[in-house]
Amino acid sequence: MMEIAGINIIQVAEVIIALAATYIIAKTIARTLEKIFEKTPFPEQIERGIVKISKYVVYIIGFFVIISFLGFDLSSVIVGLGAFSIAISFATSTIIQNLVSGILVQADKAFQIGDEIKVLNFEGKVVKISIRTTVLETSEGHTIFIPNSIFINNAVIRKNRQNQNATK
Repeated sequence: MMEIAGINIIQVAEVIIALAATYIIAKTIARTLEKIFEKTPFPEQIERGIVKISKYVVYIIGFFVIISFLGFDLSSVIVGLGAFSIAISFATSTIIQNLVSGILVQADKAFQIGDEIKVLNFEGKVVKISIRTTVLETSEGHTIFIPNSIFINNAVIRKNRQNQNATK
């Protein structure tokens, strides 16, 4: 082994290469996603979130590659992360369902801010569409926060501007 002052030069080189590769891969994926999103109707907030998550995933993988280059045994860490991931997915399944539904609602454009809609027993004017919920204001002035998954799983009646009803 090539060592200088007790430092393994090969390991240092592997770590530097892994760091550089991780950075380049993360940047490349981010740029590619940004180019793809230029051609899609997704809101900028969603696009930025997807790009950030993708970069974090690459950085985490790069971190584990670097740790393995340094000689650490990752098998117990991977098992622990697997169990943790399963627990997190169960705990956040409703939130994730609403987030995915939010992306679909915004991409589908079945209704927009200002439209009068009815879904299930909820009826009102759309005042906000976010990634997790859609906000309606009723004719009585009440505010209703509806999880976006409701719009994916149920018929939505939209009152058109010409006072005609359209059903999604």
